[in-house]
Amino acid sequence: MSDTHNYLPFCRPSFSDNIISDDHGKYDHHYWSPIPSLTKSCMMCKRKSLSRRLTIRRESHISEDNAAHIQIRQDLKPKFAKSCRGLICLWCSEECHRQCWQSVNDNNDDNKCDYGKNIIVRPQWLHRVANSPVGFQARFPDNIDPSNSSLTPLIVFINKLSGGQKGEIIYNKLIRLLNPRQVFLLENDASVMQALDIYSSLRNTRILLCGGDGTVGWILSTLAKRFSSLDNPPVGICPMGTGNDLSRVLGWGWSYNMKRLLTTLLHISNAKPIALDRWQVDFEPLTRIDPIEETGSIRRCLSHILDHPKFVREIDRPSYQNYQKPLNVRFTNYISFGLDAAVVLDFHDKRMRDPSKFTSPMKNKLIYLNISRQYFREFALWRAWNLRSYMRIICDGEDMTNSLRHCHTVVLLNIPSYGSGTHPWSRTYQNSISLSNNIPNQTEKFNQINSNRFQDIDPPDYSYDQCKSAREDISNTVESSRASVTNDQIGRQSIDDRKIEVVGLDSIQMALIHIGFRGRRIAQCSQVRLELIRSMPVHMDGDPFYLPQFTAINVTHAGQVLVLTNDNK
Repeated sequence: MSDTHNYLPFCRPSFSDNIISDDHGKYDHHYWSPIPSLTKSCMMCKRKSLSRRLTIRRESHISEDNAAHIQIRQDLKPKFAKSCRGLICLWCSEECHRQCWQSVNDNNDDNKCDYGKNIIVRPQWLHRVANSPVGFQARFPDNIDPSNSSLTPLIVFINKLSGGQKGEIIYNKLIRLLNPRQVFLLENDASVMQALDIYSSLRNTRILLCGGDGTVGWILSTLAKRFSSLDNPPVGICPMGTGNDLSRVLGWGWSYNMKRLLTTLLHISNAKPIALDRWQVDFEPLTRIDPIEETGSIRRCLSHILDHPKFVREIDRPSYQNYQKPLNVRFTNYISFGLDAAVVLDFHDKRMRDPSKFTSPMKNKLIYLNISRQYFREFALWRAWNLRSYMRIICDGEDMTNSLRHCHTVVLLNIPSYGSGTHPWSRTYQNSISLSNNIPNQTEKFNQINSNRFQDIDPPDYSYDQCKSAREDISNTVESSRASVTNDQIGRQSIDDRKIEVVGLDSIQMALIHIGFRGRRIAQCSQVRLELIRSMPVHMDGDPFYLPQFTAINVTHAGQVLVLTNDNK
């Protein structure tokens, strides 16, 4: 029995040095790591435990003339020689007894590793390139059919600050489960482009993003810059943020689970590519316009008490001055204006000032709730103000400003989920068309349609009339929160229909949408223009910022990107 493969390596090879002369077959063997006991049946004897313990001679499988092997043997002697009875392959995750492993012949097929997971970038696919600015280039060897749809090599991007700064823990876990050179910590656009350059020659490549909504929006925008519409590697999500709304819609869950990380990786290979709309946001200075006067004696009286909400009257706050420009000018989830954006902006500012306090998703949510309490005055005196006094909104050329007369937040929705899983428009939405893998022509992709699936649960419309008997003062203020569009004008939400839904929320609805109610439907349209009369906080895909008064915002369709939907929930 040869000693070539039968040893415990201290490190797996992650790439090949020579693209021409390297023997690709030499990499296709197991790379074992010791474990105290097996967690599943042995790949050789098909049993989880042995009836008797056999004597192990370390010299039979560790070569004396190899320095690396000697190093491992010396390291194993005090720790593993007696206690560890099992082995696990670091590539395919197969397990076997040490005794069974010793008896395997070097040429036995059991000694060959199939890498187990189709998402792994095998070391013989990755070559060092001296003249390349990125240093490496990946390509399939000649003995692999590039059109093989079962191979879906994965590129992983991780935001180490997401998930309460748990990104590095995820990173350390993934470099053990995958080839370390297919896992990248996010730094800037250049680091993303370099990773894409390395794997540009591999077909069927897929991307896993580990981060929150802001990270997902950033990477999708970067992909859109590099690839034409619907030509990017499809993107799956490991949710590590606070809201994770796109992840919820696509079936990847509301939060990551370290114990299910491997399961998530395996689901990436079988996930279905679908189209996702993107929206362009353009800003322009606006000629000064006069504010809209409030009507009604009660509202005029209360407006003198409140003056203006905090985000209008305290324009010199550091949290507003430090975030005057968006990081991105395109979004895929939603963009919101008003009270909810003010809370998000304060939360974001505190997190940037002292990241050490934001160490877990649960802790982040508690801090978020505490910040919301600071806007108690705005919530309590909700009858004294509304967004109609501070902005105008035009949907497909029609002025819908009067629809804002009871709203404290207005949201432009591209996806059904908003604010950590609520459905302010409706829970009735159409799933996007699934696109099959390996279809070179995008037109052909859309010809291969899975059956459209609908979720026919429509949340109730919150009506002030429902509260009339309990709170008489509310019913005198607003007739109802019925939609500004009639039911026959309302279409199902879809993430690929080139339509955007405009929803208004008052401060009560901002709470009620978390228990199944919906907001005030204003419009379902193809383009939106907002004209800010006063300064306004804005929240766009996890990126909050503060816009000065007399600013116009134009929202138009900006193409589509491919994302992955997980049906294995």
